[in-house]
Amino acid sequence: MLKTENRFPFSMYQESGEGMLVSPRVHSNSMEIFEVLFGSVRVQIGTEIFEAAAGDFIYVPPTLVFRVDAITERSSIRGMIFDETILTVNMDNFDNEILYMFHIQSQNRINIFGSGHPVYDTLKSYMQESYDESASKDVCYKLPIRANIYIMMTAMLRAYCGSRDESDKIIYHNVLRLRPVIKYISENFCKKIYVENLADMINVSADYFTKMFKDSIGKTPIDYINALRINRALKLLCQTDVPVSEVAEAAGFSNPNYFNKTFKQYMNTSPLAYRKGSRLPIII
Repeated sequence: MLKTENRFPFSMYQESGEGMLVSPRVHSNSMEIFEVLFGSVRVQIGTEIFEAAAGDFIYVPPTLVFRVDAITERSSIRGMIFDETILTVNMDNFDNEILYMFHIQSQNRINIFGSGHPVYDTLKSYMQESYDESASKDVCYKLPIRANIYIMMTAMLRAYCGSRDESDKIIYHNVLRLRPVIKYISENFCKKIYVENLADMINVSADYFTKMFKDSIGKTPIDYINALRINRALKLLCQTDVPVSEVAEAAGFSNPNYFNKTFKQYMNTSPLAYRKGSRLPIII
């Protein structure tokens, strides 16, 4: 793997083989785009688990546990990791709002860009150029890589917000309206949270809030909170050896049995089995 260099928050990697290609990791302030070069892989992004095939590009937002396992014997992936400051330093308020909405919805709606998608050719071309520049380290190689990141993310963000449909505009508006709610949940998801209190934050009824939240974010408020709690548990299971009961408590589950049931519902395995299958260091 090519290492991230000082003052240049960017790296590229390529992994091939069988079994676990990318061990569980999470980036607090970085984004990741990777492509499947050969074969098929099983991808975990937070609580979402899905399969991807050769030619697919997947966007990985910050804060979620990310893992890739090979399905076929000959599987290969490569990707780029870059700090969000590469983008935000040159964004105005409106652009930052678009990036914020994209991040929030990407945590709950997986972005797969396959052949035929409007941004596919852009991602494929500039990923290859970036990998070649990173491998060669020619004079000023960092400049075209930075430019390529701008182009790739611009293509994705324009595709994301390019709809002129009135319902989409309402959704975008509601995501921004929910911003204080999302912030509150992210800071307090390990505590008891009541939907009625969240609704009060934006002065709507609990029923209206629940519908607006699901339409805008992609999950009900309870499902969204549970997903954050399970994601926290995933980090602890990979990073520590504390008992599962303590993981449950640290993730906001007062009842270990309910934690085990909820974890299996989201991850299709038990917390202990997940830990045993993820015993490589997590990257923070």
